[in-house]
Amino acid sequence: MKKIFLGLILFATCMFADKITIFAASDLKFALDEIKTEFLKQNTKDEVEMIYGSSGKGMTQIANGAPYHLFFSADMDFVEKLYKSGDITTKPKPYALGRVVIWSKHKNFKPELGFENLKAPWVDKIAIANPSHAPYGEKAKQAMEKSGIYESLKSKFVLGENISQAAGFISSGAADIGIIALSLALSPTIANTPQNNYFLIDDKLHSPLIQGYGITKIGAKEPLTKKFYEFIQTKDADIIMKKYGFETK
Repeated sequence: MKKIFLGLILFATCMFADKITIFAASDLKFALDEIKTEFLKQNTKDEVEMIYGSSGKGMTQIANGAPYHLFFSADMDFVEKLYKSGDITTKPKPYALGRVVIWSKHKNFKPELGFENLKAPWVDKIAIANPSHAPYGEKAKQAMEKSGIYESLKSKFVLGENISQAAGFISSGAADIGIIALSLALSPTIANTPQNNYFLIDDKLHSPLIQGYGITKIGAKEPLTKKFYEFIQTKDADIIMKKYGFETK
């Protein structure tokens, strides 16, 4: 009888456990994974699945009915568009301001030289995220255009589908140098590698990387979605975001 009773409790627990799926810009990979861990310490019966990719692709997928409950974009404009179309139900809210850096593992990379590194003789391939749908790629392009070096360098570009892939090109040696998210330069997989250096790009060289999020139509039906949405605004989440170089309120 006792075993049956315990079995019923376990069954009820599983029945009432909630699960949500979140699409997030890939610059959030490490920060949001840590935030998720903290969140689940307080919501032990629930599940949160993270999908990372370029913000533009995420917007397109949600507009086409992808079953994501929350959308975290590296560009607030993508959330605004989904809100106007009715695919996001909450008024778009900023969660952070992102920064871009020049990063390389090459022994000749000198952070103090800034953009001059991109023009150095040892540079054959430069990794950036695809500017057509990845906000960090768009900001990289803007910064290089404003610095007057974009046209002379674009033949060397290796385009990542998103900013994580661009960083991966540099890590693997497929590119010599690149422009990536500060949050990735501060991540354990990069920050702990030998000869890790980066140059923080002046944010006056590109339009602000205002990042925003919102609850989707599907997410509005799931109580756990609102819990995670609100958790992003807590002190615990804020500390983690700042740890990865995001500027918050």
